[in-house]
Amino acid sequence: MSRQELADAFNLYLWEVHHVRRSWDETDIGRLERGENRWPRKIHREALRVVLRVQTDSEIGFYITRAAAITFSTPAGPDGDVQNGDTGLPGALSGEINSVDSREYDDWNSFSIVTSMLAQQRQAVAPAALLSLVEAHRNCLLTLFRKSEGDPTRADIGAMLGEASIVASRLWSAQGNRSIALAHCAYARTLAERLGNIRLGATARIFESNLHSGASTLIHADGDVLTGLRLLDEAAASADHLSWPARARIAAEQAQTYAALNMRAEAEAALDRARHAVGGITASNRSGLFSDWNASRLDVYEGTCRVLLKQYGAAIIHLEQASTAMDDDRDNTNVALAAHVDLAIAYAHSGNLEMACTTLGAAYEQLKRIGNLRGISRARRAREEFNRWNAERAVQELDDRMAAA
Repeated sequence: MSRQELADAFNLYLWEVHHVRRSWDETDIGRLERGENRWPRKIHREALRVVLRVQTDSEIGFYITRAAAITFSTPAGPDGDVQNGDTGLPGALSGEINSVDSREYDDWNSFSIVTSMLAQQRQAVAPAALLSLVEAHRNCLLTLFRKSEGDPTRADIGAMLGEASIVASRLWSAQGNRSIALAHCAYARTLAERLGNIRLGATARIFESNLHSGASTLIHADGDVLTGLRLLDEAAASADHLSWPARARIAAEQAQTYAALNMRAEAEAALDRARHAVGGITASNRSGLFSDWNASRLDVYEGTCRVLLKQYGAAIIHLEQASTAMDDDRDNTNVALAAHVDLAIAYAHSGNLEMACTTLGAAYEQLKRIGNLRGISRARRAREEFNRWNAERAVQELDDRMAAA
């Protein structure tokens, strides 16, 4: 991301979220790099944190010295930013600004940058905190799309509108509103048909499938796995238009669904396809809705498949490996928690009930903290696997822990 692209994304965020109009450009970003503007006002720091995807001001390099905080001797600029302070060079703002995850983007303007950025943040940020921003961005894109009739950029705007709708779908699902989540995916699929955008249509089907099947019954016991499989099959038919991460996701979802139906041969064949697709993943094709895909992500799917097929020893190997790799990966927070939930099931059925209860209890508490209702439902479904041990002290303590979370 260049300085100008960062400025564009900064201006867009302030307008969409706070309805504050700013016209920052590369010169303003340069002032930040040189330390001439050492303490931007609160909403400016917020916008920069979101665009650069960090959680604290210090990660960007902003701080205010104790002396300045007490004496207020440093003058403020017209936007309320503290000027001419000595912060040192902000690390995240030095030289050419790196894009999210240091990946290059070919996006046509700052709207596309924000769309990709929001898609990549859906696991790193609590659903409730991100949803309003995503919906505001989606509404802005919808307005642009409606006004772009006859404009050559209409197809690009429509593609971004569809992707933003899918991101919103994932967040509505995490909030526990399955109907609205499905509606957003259906909208994206319908939009893709209007635009003749094969890639968008396939992507919508991938995520809509997961909602219909209840993540292969792991979240909803009565998940419609057949509709889910049909949508995945339709998406797979468009594989030539999809990136390797998207192809890996299709095959992994197919494997998980076949495993839920105890169709072992089909599940193994789908896992083979997923492994092949993962081999094609590079930093350049991991973006947007598939930015969180890598070999560790496939380990989670394979571990889950082994749980569903009652191959608990193999499940533990894959899920422990994935958990180790993902526990500190903010881009895969929800996936890491899902791995812990399934790992707890595998521990329980392998005779390690104490470890199973500890693992599930810790995952449930974290899911409650971030407000991921979809993950909470998955953890509660996992607790049903422990029913045969309800009289055991470890399970009773687990119930107390979950009730108190």
